[in-house]
Amino acid sequence: MICSRPLEDIIELTIYSAYVKKEKPVSLLIIAKPETGKTTSMKKFMKNKGLAFLTDVTAYGIQRDLLSLIEKGDVRHILIPDLIKPLSRKGSTVSNFISFINALVEEGVVSISTYADRRTFEIPVRCGIIAAVIKEDLESKLDYWGTIGFMSRFIPFSYNYSIDVVQKIFEYIIKGKYKDEEFIKLKNLRDREVLISPHLAEKLIPIAQEIGRKQKIFGFRALRDLKVLAQASALERGKPRVCLYDINRIIKLSRWMNLDYNMLTEDV
Repeated sequence: MICSRPLEDIIELTIYSAYVKKEKPVSLLIIAKPETGKTTSMKKFMKNKGLAFLTDVTAYGIQRDLLSLIEKGDVRHILIPDLIKPLSRKGSTVSNFISFINALVEEGVVSISTYADRRTFEIPVRCGIIAAVIKEDLESKLDYWGTIGFMSRFIPFSYNYSIDVVQKIFEYIIKGKYKDEEFIKLKNLRDREVLISPHLAEKLIPIAQEIGRKQKIFGFRALRDLKVLAQASALERGKPRVCLYDINRIIKLSRWMNLDYNMLTEDV
């Protein structure tokens, strides 16, 4: 797809984050208008290991079908192309889903005690989420999600298309080039420790502070996630240590790590 590389790059790094040893997977929330390639870009990664692609989901569904796979490390990220769908049910179901996701992506699920399931885990079970939402749907829920700490669990990635890009996409479709798009196969998806020096990590502080400022929080979680994304960049390249290239890669992508809906470009 035209100008999809920044979006695909952040999805790619988020997937790799689950393989950085001693770190939790980063979670990503993609925000844009309809017809902007959110689902298409996510689907390109479906054939990689460690991913569960769900068009609809509940907390109970994850507990029943995925939690054991997550515990074993067979599922590292859950991909949800339309986050509003599981959040459009009745109140109690939605509340349970948000509470469960809050725990799953942060401190981890330690125990379950419901009428349908009773389990305790020796090690907290964690999993990342890569989800997409339409701009208008997010804006209607932003205050509430911020209040309950749901937004702070994610790195936000918002974007828009310029008039020139829209025209290029029309031409792309007319010429049938979308039929030539291929799945993206990732290499080096294996658990590995990746080192990062404090002097490089501190270059990410301004980005984290800006993400936090927009959400009226400090940005501590954002800094941790940005650091892990830099480590994921090194892992993707097969390197044991983060270098300035990886930091600059995150800095360039930070142009869209906000709710400003900046225009997507080919350059990353």
